[in-house]
Amino acid sequence: MADTLHSGPFHQALHDAIVARGLSLARLGALLDATGTHIGQSTLSYWQRGLRRPDMPKSSGAVLALERVLELPPRSLINLLDPGVKHTPRTVRTAVDMERDLRNEDLELLALYEMVTINAVGARRSLLSRMVVQARRAGVDRYLALHGGDGSGSVEHSTMHTAEGCRAGRLRRRLPDGSVLFELALDRTLAAGETHVFSYSVIDTGGTRTAGHLRRFATPAGTYLLQLRFHRSALPARCFRESRDHAETEIIEVAPGRDGVVSAYFAPVSAPRAGISVLWSSAAEHH
Repeated sequence: MADTLHSGPFHQALHDAIVARGLSLARLGALLDATGTHIGQSTLSYWQRGLRRPDMPKSSGAVLALERVLELPPRSLINLLDPGVKHTPRTVRTAVDMERDLRNEDLELLALYEMVTINAVGARRSLLSRMVVQARRAGVDRYLALHGGDGSGSVEHSTMHTAEGCRAGRLRRRLPDGSVLFELALDRTLAAGETHVFSYSVIDTGGTRTAGHLRRFATPAGTYLLQLRFHRSALPARCFRESRDHAETEIIEVAPGRDGVVSAYFAPVSAPRAGISVLWSSAAEHH
């Protein structure tokens, strides 16, 4: 926390201070009210997630009250908001920062279920993801989801919808490889060791036949169940369960059921990529 109090950014310093004191936003708000300063929970949430910044100098009294309640050095938060005070705010995310975030290192993925729906022309229509995670430390409140392109894949036009246990966060970014990064804000801040279930879906607009779905795993995971639901008028020639690491690829052929659904189960997940690949022509070879 000392580093962020010195160099910022403000929202990270505030977040770290709240976590260090072990306060919920409701409790923090109550303590502020007791000092005669009212800051709504939604405002506190916006401030600590970087969605908004205190309106200075109007909010200087509120920020000073935060410093007192959070038992911080005088003006440690105010200085991060004062353009006249020299500090080195981390307003630009480095590649190392992004890689660390993409790994979601503060959450252990215990279980993941995904359903990919494929339309009558063989293009990916939607992806539903439901996961069970466990916090490795106190104060975890977000997850970064990476959604990759598919064929022609107008993935930049993909829309994300939250279903349970989370809401859309502040970040949506297209990466150099064409994939899209979504931030999901969990509906509560987790304690160390606490488990949480959340789900979201992504609607795609691509028009070319899908080559399947391979999920990236930055760290080992518990279990992964993937299902591809094909339109009954557009079943593929062959499907393969794949598990890929840096040295080799394990391939097992799997077949859709009468309902057009093909499934692959991985337990545990130790490879960086796992999923199902699809061949539409029986004459094609699979490598």
